[in-house]
Amino acid sequence: MEMNTIIGIVIAVVIMLVGLIMILRKPKLVEPSLEADLHINPESNQPVIPRHVRDQILKVETPELAVERVEPSFKTNPIEAAPVIASQPVTVVEKASEPEKVQEIAESVEVKTSVATEAELPTPTQTEGKALEDQVNPSDKLDEAKVEPELTLNPSIETVEIAEFDGESNILDVHLHEQQRYDDESALATAEEIIALNVYPNPRRALSGDKALKVLLKYGLRFGEMSCFHRYENTDEPSALMFSVLRITDNGPAGFDLETLSGEQVQGLAFFLALPNSKAVTGYDMMTSIAGLIAREIDGKVYDENNLEFSPQLKEHWRHHVIDYRPSQTTV
Repeated sequence: MEMNTIIGIVIAVVIMLVGLIMILRKPKLVEPSLEADLHINPESNQPVIPRHVRDQILKVETPELAVERVEPSFKTNPIEAAPVIASQPVTVVEKASEPEKVQEIAESVEVKTSVATEAELPTPTQTEGKALEDQVNPSDKLDEAKVEPELTLNPSIETVEIAEFDGESNILDVHLHEQQRYDDESALATAEEIIALNVYPNPRRALSGDKALKVLLKYGLRFGEMSCFHRYENTDEPSALMFSVLRITDNGPAGFDLETLSGEQVQGLAFFLALPNSKAVTGYDMMTSIAGLIAREIDGKVYDENNLEFSPQLKEHWRHHVIDYRPSQTTV
């Protein structure tokens, strides 16, 4: 055999022996020592005691008390007799008399409770007297309940007589009468010709009734006669009628129903100016302006009465028509 092979075998045998020794050797029990350095908790600034050391600390703090064991002995030592106390019979008598005292106390308690209950219970004469009093004086109790504190007027306060209102409010009457006069004398009552403009929304965007109502109110129109929205010259006071607005339906222009308008869709708005009108040009300019603003707000377009798109040329054409209009002799 070669030298290297022999050395390898020897090394392998040594390694096996060392492994067997390490496996078969029992580990030494390392007892924890109290002299080791303690770890201090930085948050609470208190020492942290390991669990395996806590048992030793408890043993040190609570040492076992040495209890001497007494071995039994068979030696018979003389036992000294205890002196007899003369007061012992007295205690026996007292103990014997304790049940009698308890019985006497119980009897006295029963007697006291019976006396107290008899005192609390009303006698039949007392109950009869109270019942008679209740029967005799029911009217007095009712009178006491009915008595109320009397209210007195302060003499220093001056009294004012309130006259009955037989008539009507003058301010309201004047306002209603003036508005009625303007309505009666308006161009709608004596209309000979109508200048109409139609506003149609975008076909891809439906115009709801709620939206149409908000837009009309926004530009100063008020709901009035003929179920129309009317625009007056002055919105804050009675004034001349400028133009009116109807809704467009499948059957043509129609009035508004405010009760069902919020839940419906509006196909379009019909603006119309009645001629003759003392302020026809002002009404025409106002109508074209508001119609254009509403069309822009609802993403729609304005058309004339012939369903032609309302261009600037058509606007001037109809404006000259309004200026040149002359009423007939019958209306004059």
